[in-house]
Amino acid sequence: STPPPAPPSGAAPAAPTGGGNRRGGSGTFESLKNRDFRLLWIGTVSAGFGQWGQQIGMNWLVYVITGSALQLGAVSFASGILSLVLGPFAGLLADRYPRRAIIIISNGFGALQAAIVAALVITDTIELWHVYVFALISSVTMTVNQPARQAYVNDVSTRETLGNAIAMNSIAQNASRLIGPPMTGVIVAWNVGAAFVWVAATRGIAALAAMAMARREQEAHARRNPFREVIDGFSYLGRDRMLLLLLIANGLPSIFVYPYINFMPIFAEEIFGRGAEAYGLLVSMLAVGSILGLMGLAWMGDIRRKGPILLAAFLIYLVLVLTFTRIDIFYVALATLATAGLFHGLATTLNNTLFQSSLRPEMRGRGMAAFQMGSGLMPLGALSMGFLVTHFGIQNGVAISQFICLCGIAAIAIFGKSVRRS
Repeated sequence: STPPPAPPSGAAPAAPTGGGNRRGGSGTFESLKNRDFRLLWIGTVSAGFGQWGQQIGMNWLVYVITGSALQLGAVSFASGILSLVLGPFAGLLADRYPRRAIIIISNGFGALQAAIVAALVITDTIELWHVYVFALISSVTMTVNQPARQAYVNDVSTRETLGNAIAMNSIAQNASRLIGPPMTGVIVAWNVGAAFVWVAATRGIAALAAMAMARREQEAHARRNPFREVIDGFSYLGRDRMLLLLLIANGLPSIFVYPYINFMPIFAEEIFGRGAEAYGLLVSMLAVGSILGLMGLAWMGDIRRKGPILLAAFLIYLVLVLTFTRIDIFYVALATLATAGLFHGLATTLNNTLFQSSLRPEMRGRGMAAFQMGSGLMPLGALSMGFLVTHFGIQNGVAISQFICLCGIAAIAIFGKSVRRS
C-alpha cells in the first residue's frame, strides 16, 4: 500500500489514525482554563472592539466628509500599505523580544491615537488629512500587535489544545465583530467623537489585560542582520509548498473579498436605504454564523484532514458573499451574510491552525507576520474595488472582485494536493 505523506516541515508527526475525522476534544472552553490565555482572550475581545470601532468610525468620517467611494478605498489603502511594508519586521520583533511587552505597548499607543482623534472630532477640527495620518498610526499599532498576539496563543497552548485555542481566539475576534459594529454604529449616529473615546477605552483595557499576564521565557534567538532574517523567513515559507498555498488562500480574500466591508456604507445607504445602524448590522452579521461554527469547532478539538474541509468552506463562503451582492432585501442580506460567516469562520480557523502547527518554533513570529500580511493586502484590494465600484456600480463592482477570488481558491482546491492531503 502507498505510505502516508510526510508531515509538513516543522510539524510534529501525525497522531495515530482511527476513530474518524476528529481527535476528541476535551471541552469547548478547554483553553480558557489557562489564566494567561483567559487574559489574552479578554484583551483580544477588547482590542477587537477598538479595531472595528476605528474602522467604522474612520470610514463614516470619510463618507460624511467626501461622499466618495474612491476616498473610502484610498483611506483603507493608506491605513494598510504601511502594514504590508512593516509586517515582516513586526514578525521579527515577535521572534526577538517579549511578546507580552509588544502587546502592551502597541495597545497603549493605539489608545493614545484614538483619544487624539476623539478630541479633534469633538472640537470640530477634524480634516481629511487627519484621517489619513491617524489611519497610518493605527495601522502601525495593529501591525506590531498581531504577530505577537497570534504567536502568544501558541506559547500558552499544547499541540493538542492549539486548535481549541485558535478557535476560541477566533470566537473572541468574531464576538467583537458581532457586538462592536452595531454598537459603534449607534454611537456614531449619536456622536462620532464618542465612538473614538470608545476605541481609546477598549484599546486601553487590552493593554491592561496584557500587563496582568505572566512574564514568559522566550526561546533564545540568535540575532543577525534584520533584513537577512526577514529574507530567511520568506525563504522558509516559500520552500514549503503547503505553507505557501495556505498563505495564498489566506491572502486572496484579503485582496478580492474583504474590502467590500469598506463599501458597506454604500450598500446601507444606496441599496437598502438605511443609515449607520444598518451599516453596523451588515458588518456584524458575518460574525453571527462564525461564532456558531467556531463553537462547534472548539468542541470537536483537533480535527484531522483540515485541508479538504477548509477548502470546501472557503468555496461555500465565497459563493454566499457573491450572492449577497445580488440581494436588495435587507433582512435576506443579513441572513445570507450570517450563513456566509459560518463557513468563513471554519475556513479561516482551520487554515490558521494548520499553518501555525506546521511552523518551526524559531520562525513562528515571522510566519504569523506573513500570515497576517494578508490583512495588509486588503488596502490594495480596496483601491481596486473602489475603481470597480466607481465604474460598474456597487453591486457589480464588488461581484467582479469576488468572482476573481472564487476562481483562485478553486484552483488551489484542484491543484493544491499538499493542502488537500493535510
